[in-house]
Amino acid sequence: MNSEFDKRVEEFFRTYQDRGMKKWAGFYLSDHTVKINQDNKKRNTIYVRKTPMDQKDIRAMLLKSFGEHRKVSVQLKDLSIDNDLQADIVGFVEGYQEDTALISKNLVLIEDINHVEFMN
Repeated sequence: MNSEFDKRVEEFFRTYQDRGMKKWAGFYLSDHTVKINQDNKKRNTIYVRKTPMDQKDIRAMLLKSFGEHRKVSVQLKDLSIDNDLQADIVGFVEGYQEDTALISKNLVLIEDINHVEFMN
């Protein structure tokens, strides 16, 4: 025997229309959309290859940056998985040896560097 409650529940589910994804739209917060927009901008950025420098000039600039605590921008020769240039490493030379440099916690082989320039 169906009670009045059971009839109401049955009637509700017979006529109920789920709004699908519309009901979840409110969960996209402004922080999420800002992060998505930043990520899209980063993905769509194309980096241009700078003029290659010889190893002697690269070493001299890194040593000068280390000695004078000057900020540098370093472009690597390596390409990403998509064969695109990667973003420059920007920061201070924290350590310097003959074959490697520590630039803002990134250990970089000197031979992998394409271009170095001082930042203002």
